[in-house]
Amino acid sequence: MKLLSQLLNFFFPPACASCKTEGTFFCSACRGKMRIKSAPKLSRKNQQRSEFKYLDGVIYAADYSKNPELKAAISQFKYKYTRELNAVFVSLLIKKLSELYMLKKQDFFLVPVPLHKKRLAHRGFNQSDLLANGVANKFEKPVKIELLLNRVKNTSQQAKLKKIERRLNLKNAFQLNKGSLKQLSQKVCFLVDDVCTTGSTLDECARVLKQEAGLEKVYGLVVARAVKEPFKGG
Repeated sequence: MKLLSQLLNFFFPPACASCKTEGTFFCSACRGKMRIKSAPKLSRKNQQRSEFKYLDGVIYAADYSKNPELKAAISQFKYKYTRELNAVFVSLLIKKLSELYMLKKQDFFLVPVPLHKKRLAHRGFNQSDLLANGVANKFEKPVKIELLLNRVKNTSQQAKLKKIERRLNLKNAFQLNKGSLKQLSQKVCFLVDDVCTTGSTLDECARVLKQEAGLEKVYGLVVARAVKEPFKGG
């Protein structure tokens, strides 16, 4: 497999998803242009005020609209199936989690946002699974992945819908995977996905996890988010 990969890279050298420079799928120059957002100071006593109905907040590395280089990389990862970019995104997610004061003395677990089986068969992988597994394998302390959700409704692509349409599109789209449900010692979970636009998908997932699994705190953990407020990056 390694030899095959080397041969493919020789005859079809990788190119940066953003600037198309050959040699890597995301070059150091484009990485250097990213404006990374500082993580909020969450604690058990001082929780982030959430704008969502069920979700307690979203932890994200960068503003999607203000980082065209990252936007191009995410698009290539998701729609051109370039799995090699996963390591770049995983490092960003780990950095955000490491900054959270709330997690210094509290365990948590990850729940990847599932794809419907038809879309999974078409794409060949779920980017949320890749991200969650990457974080779990490389985080500074043990992190569990719980497959608590099934996507039972093959919804239209959210990116093509308006905010209200997105919520209607997601109604009853997720169900609790009772076969994976067990006594959870950790009450804090992070829903893992690549991008948060309106937050409709994450909020619907949080609803199922809180109402049906009894979870206390559910946050989103994404590489990038489309935000309207002024950027306050580090």
